[in-house]
Amino acid sequence: MRYVHYCTACDARSEERDTEYQALADRDQHRRRTHHGLRPADRIEEIPGPLAIAARVLLGALWSAARAGVRHLAASDTARQIRRSEYWQQAVRALAIGVGVVVLLALVVRGLR
Repeated sequence: MRYVHYCTACDARSEERDTEYQALADRDQHRRRTHHGLRPADRIEEIPGPLAIAARVLLGALWSAARAGVRHLAASDTARQIRRSEYWQQAVRALAIGVGVVVLLALVVRGLR
């Protein structure tokens, strides 16, 4: 990851640095020279490298494909038949009862403390 100091007040940008500490040093130097030690509106920005950009694009594409697949699956006839089945309804009831029991136990244990 690369770092750069950006001063909003005077629209100045330092060179890209390898570490955040170098960018902080650039910020301190800029404040001393240009703003006489005052603290203008500025920030240290992270500049993503090619690997971070590629990973972000890949994860975004995978997330979009997964959402489209789930929507397609939820609208399918097979999913409707499964939701109508007695087994599914029993599983949903058992899950709801289990969650209720866990919540009640958590409240009881919390009340005992």
